[in-house]
Amino acid sequence: MTEIFQYDKIVKYKVTAECTQPMHIGNGENDRAQVLVHPVDGIPFIQASSISGVFRDCYTKLYGKNEAEQIFGKSSGKEEDSMQSRIRISDGTFYTGNENLTIELRPRVRINRKTGTVDNSVVQGSGKDSGQKFNMEYIGAGAQFTFSIYLYGKDDTQNRLEDVFSAINQQKIQFGGQQSNGCGYLKLKGLLYKEFHMKNKNDRKLWMMEEILQDEIYTDRLEEISQTSSVKDAYEIIVTGRTQGELLVKSISVSDYGKDAPYSVNIRNAKKEYIIPGSSFKGCIRNQMQQIADYLDLGEIINDTFGIPADGVKNGNTGNIRFFDTVVGTIEGNDSNRLSHRIHIDKFTGGVMHGGLFTEKNIFGNLTLHIRILNKNNPDRTLGLLLLALRDLASGLYGIGSGSNVGHGFLTLDLLTIKNGDGAQAQICFTDNKIKDDNSMIKSCLRAVRGN
Repeated sequence: MTEIFQYDKIVKYKVTAECTQPMHIGNGENDRAQVLVHPVDGIPFIQASSISGVFRDCYTKLYGKNEAEQIFGKSSGKEEDSMQSRIRISDGTFYTGNENLTIELRPRVRINRKTGTVDNSVVQGSGKDSGQKFNMEYIGAGAQFTFSIYLYGKDDTQNRLEDVFSAINQQKIQFGGQQSNGCGYLKLKGLLYKEFHMKNKNDRKLWMMEEILQDEIYTDRLEEISQTSSVKDAYEIIVTGRTQGELLVKSISVSDYGKDAPYSVNIRNAKKEYIIPGSSFKGCIRNQMQQIADYLDLGEIINDTFGIPADGVKNGNTGNIRFFDTVVGTIEGNDSNRLSHRIHIDKFTGGVMHGGLFTEKNIFGNLTLHIRILNKNNPDRTLGLLLLALRDLASGLYGIGSGSNVGHGFLTLDLLTIKNGDGAQAQICFTDNKIKDDNSMIKSCLRAVRGN
């Protein structure tokens, strides 16, 4: 028989969180496009089950499966082995009046890993080719949402749960999908706390109307939680540099129309900054890492790094690498950049196609590339292969975005900094051709690529 627990205290947290990176919470109606919105007010929200899953996963990593089951419960085919949950979590509701609540729509393509080009497939029963271009919705960075967590009894659980809050605040945990593209990181803006003692008459009255209590009744615990999370990444990589010329990662649409309006503009985020999306950055780096791994006959590194999708026969697994959006230049500088005029060439005649004149608005400027490697799936081997791909990027062997055939998308890299989970650092200075690696971090990771 399932254990029935008793409690005389309820702890409530009112959490306010802000998206520091785009977030994708799928609506389940198709496998790519739309974010989940409330059926009544049309505002995006995060299901309580999704938030609970993130908290349970982090709690398990910190304290083990058995401890997590004591709090989050356990389902079992045998009733006597089941455990009742001692925690309750509400849906995450985005502020309806928040001007930063923006839905971004970004184009994506599926890449054929063998050819490095856009993949295609045949529509079943039609014999027609189907392209792999699709659009993805994201909740833009800067959007804020709130949710509540209730703990029933168990004083020691309270301190442990605040370790999970600390990991969220230190941006070590992600919510939603598209996590390898750096989506779903949060920063806590408020962590209000209140205890309700059920043996106290006044607390019982407050508990009856807890949903409408003013914030002044609560204590803000945000400054009290640890500023150093127990959840650590294996490596964090920061690369500074700039565009060699211009760069273009095409947006789904343009905002201006008319004679002087460009046909193509670069993707912009919710803050109107011009960016290289994490997905585009990941696609270019993955393709180069794949080529190196194929040459060295080390395909298992790619599986560890980027994961394997489930195919109905074998279970999939998630990768260990995270790419972030990269802001390129300044808004003012790129807004004022000149238009680039180009023409379409007829492949048969070698002449200009009729109506083939088009314009693009490219971007340029300084940039900082940001990558994380999680502490799983052989992170040393991942870092070693990644460094080889970044070396090739610095050497100009490939670019990012479209137009590489006309010199667009190539980068000049200045400094690469690696920081491991213990705080040790190593650096590669491309401008001076120098390596600072006092702890032999780079050397050991390069050796790990070949299993040495």
